[in-house]
Amino acid sequence: MKKIVLAVMLASGLMGADNVAFIGASVGNTELQNNVSALGYESKVDDNHYTATLGQYVGTNGRIGLSYTYVKPTGNIKHNDGVSLAFDFMLPIVDNALYLYAGPVVGYTRFEEEALGIKLDLSGLHYGGQAGGIFRIMDTVEVEGGYRYLIETGKDTILGVNVDADKLKVWYVGANLRF
Repeated sequence: MKKIVLAVMLASGLMGADNVAFIGASVGNTELQNNVSALGYESKVDDNHYTATLGQYVGTNGRIGLSYTYVKPTGNIKHNDGVSLAFDFMLPIVDNALYLYAGPVVGYTRFEEEALGIKLDLSGLHYGGQAGGIFRIMDTVEVEGGYRYLIETGKDTILGVNVDADKLKVWYVGANLRF
């Protein structure tokens, strides 16, 4: 029951008259680090990503956003994408022009790889935080850049060897359109 009340309060706060919806697009670099426990070996998948975000500013000091991130599969990778929900606390530096933000992120990463008939599935939940800056060019257009650090929970076993998704590091730059 407490969760339902909290969800209703959050939803009603997001629908207030002072709030502004936005859509955003960004590009950047993604690095997924994996840990092969039996061998003490770490590997990483480093590639470009493309992200689309749908969100809403909450009052003057916050925003919430739902993002989909796509990384084009290369080599033996079959799927590499994810969905994240973030809430950012915003600090105005220059009134209506420059903001810094930071906040928590939760979501799900899908990462599947196949080579020589052996499948690796490191899909799982992720959590962490992000921080960055927003420069408002005009009332409806913003440029944004930031960094996201996520802990991954995906794990799999291949031929008796445990492989764990460890962390995900994401740099990004993009633009937002406010409504």
